[in-house]
Amino acid sequence: MSKFSFSMIFRRKAIIISAILIVAIIVVAYVSISREKNRVFESFEVKSSVEIDGSIETKYMKFADGMIGYTTDGISYYAGGREIFNKAISIIAPIVSVSNEYVVIGEKKSSEINLIDKNGSLSKITSTYPIVGLDVSDKGVVAAVLDDGTANYIEFYDKSGARLVSGRTVLEGDGYPIDISISDDSTRLVASYLAISEGTAQSKVVFYNYSSVGENEVDRIVGGFNQYKDTIVPEVSFINDSTVVAMGDNMFSIYNIKQKPKLIHEEKFEDKIQSVFFSENNIGIVYISNDSAYAQVLKVYDTEGKSIFSKTIDFKYNDIAFAGENVVMYDEAMCRMYSFTGKERFNYTFEKKINSLIPIKDDMFIIAGDTAIEEIELK
Repeated sequence: MSKFSFSMIFRRKAIIISAILIVAIIVVAYVSISREKNRVFESFEVKSSVEIDGSIETKYMKFADGMIGYTTDGISYYAGGREIFNKAISIIAPIVSVSNEYVVIGEKKSSEINLIDKNGSLSKITSTYPIVGLDVSDKGVVAAVLDDGTANYIEFYDKSGARLVSGRTVLEGDGYPIDISISDDSTRLVASYLAISEGTAQSKVVFYNYSSVGENEVDRIVGGFNQYKDTIVPEVSFINDSTVVAMGDNMFSIYNIKQKPKLIHEEKFEDKIQSVFFSENNIGIVYISNDSAYAQVLKVYDTEGKSIFSKTIDFKYNDIAFAGENVVMYDEAMCRMYSFTGKERFNYTFEKKINSLIPIKDDMFIIAGDTAIEEIELK
């Protein structure tokens, strides 16, 4: 046999061995990832703790790498086991919204808006009219719904307080804006309106584009949807840069809006929706069941509306959220976590009261109790 033939055989064997090794590595990696995704946790370790005054009624929200807590006297941000900032702001009826980078807080029916970045830098913005709703983008652009007593306005402000956009609506025409959401790049906005048509209240969802795409459109409106004949839509949200979810009391809609909006999925339920929660990649719905065997049904969808997880639940939770590809729910003492495969990964009764629980990742939570905010790692 020639040297050439031996060389060919050697190369073929090397290719086969390499292919086998690659397949083996892929299989081992897949098994390892699968095991980690379905790992069951039985306890936890407190990684850090910050003392708080539990006598003050505080509301909490996920923000950046941790959580914010706000009262009528101020707002604080906790992350990495410490208090990052604490701002004294006196507000009787707070309206609060967050993006990945900013918190905006104002008082309903006032004209003062406080914009805070995650490092604690504070900017003051004065709105044209009293505030009824707020949202903020990752660029620090604030969208505000305002009311002068006879009409409503949607306005944008930059971090310096300069007004960028102003649009007027009236109840007899467009309707009353009940929720808004601004895209992270600050170029698009979605609003839910409560309109009166032939003496009947109904919702409609309107999309605006403030880039070059919408410059030739009347009032920058690039799309409107009024199929909500028998439901009110109290919440609209950009869950990522191109996906908007509109939530009714018994239905939800998913829109894609890279430039102009397109309805890509819509689903109605026979019973009332109890909870709605989002991540950038998933939408969670809990609706009341008409089956006497169980109280509620949890369903998880992707951003195209494909159902990827469904489970009946009988746990009367206070709040529910995503933690990666898991769903976490809790009440004042208990916490449960399920993977998207339906596997129960964590079921624990805490000795201390849970006022709020924020998942940081699937094995890290921040828990606000009566006397401390603790960062825990599941074990």
